Amino acid sequence: MDQVVDSPFVRRVLIVLGLSTGTIVLALAAVHGLTALLVTFAGVLLAVLLRSLAQLVQRWRPMGDYAALAIVCTALLTLVIGGGALLATPLQTQGAELWDALPQGVERLREQVERWPLGQRFLAQVSDAAPTTAMAGSAAQRAVTVVSGGVSLVGYLVLLAFVGLFLAAEPGLYRRGVVRLFPVRTRARIDQVLLEVGDRLQSWLLGRGMLMLGIAIATWIGLLVLGIPLALALAVLAGLLTFIPNFGPVIAAVPAMLLALLEGPTQVLYVGLLYLGLQTVESYTLEPYVMRKADDLAPALVIAWQLFLGVTLGTLGLIFATPLLVVVTVLVQRFYIEDVLGDRLITDADGASG
Repeated sequence: MDQVVDSPFVRRVLIVLGLSTGTIVLALAAVHGLTALLVTFAGVLLAVLLRSLAQLVQRWRPMGDYAALAIVCTALLTLVIGGGALLATPLQTQGAELWDALPQGVERLREQVERWPLGQRFLAQVSDAAPTTAMAGSAAQRAVTVVSGGVSLVGYLVLLAFVGLFLAAEPGLYRRGVVRLFPVRTRARIDQVLLEVGDRLQSWLLGRGMLMLGIAIATWIGLLVLGIPLALALAVLAGLLTFIPNFGPVIAAVPAMLLALLEGPTQVLYVGLLYLGLQTVESYTLEPYVMRKADDLAPALVIAWQLFLGVTLGTLGLIFATPLLVVVTVLVQRFYIEDVLGDRLITDADGASG
């Protein structure tokens, strides 16, 4: 199998397809600007993840890179299809119920806020600032916008998958291509730093994935104990949003607390304490332990960077702000602080620089 998968013909096909994808990336970047570049960076993260899993397979049984990657992709597809078959019905049902229940929670919150004079003034200001139906556009225009957005989303997902697969299959090829863009005397240093960037992203992704899984399970158990409906959908949402440090848990708590408001004010308090407790445990116990080798980013710097990219680039900027900061930090440390300023950083036993 290794000889078939790792044959020169397969290698040439991957190179051609990879170069074609690179051309598409540049074309999309020219048309859609930074959004296409952020999606491409998401493809890089996918490639790092696939490559990491392929290396685990190779440790279990020695084999070629392509064969290991094929096993990983097959296993992931099987897991997604199998897990989807088991969870699709409850998740779809609970997701639809959650979508229908959220407006009821918002209405209940509005009723509670209206009980206070300050809340009445706040709601009046929000109502005045809200766009009218005429300003929002006709139903046909909104439908066109939705369809256009859906087509763009599918295109970006296809781009993400292609970039991830090609980079995971031939990381050395594309890394050497980047290195050759620089003068010969600097190529060894460039290659060294690019390898370090890959290692740091690998550690960050694996650590963040462990946190996402842990938070999803803990949230699900906690909501079941509290008797909150739609616990599975809320737990999956909490796990996914854990990918975004600092802001993700806050966003995940909003629908849970709105849903708890339908059960009563006491349940809102309990749900708020649950999410606050999980966030505290994650921030001060799990994250420093799991992520200690992934990055040594200052919390204030992370928050400021997230706000900057969130404001300038929107939702995608907020989602990928932290892994982008990991890359930027390595580049600044190695190329500017060390190579330009001559300040050689010291790395401790845990891999953190200081």
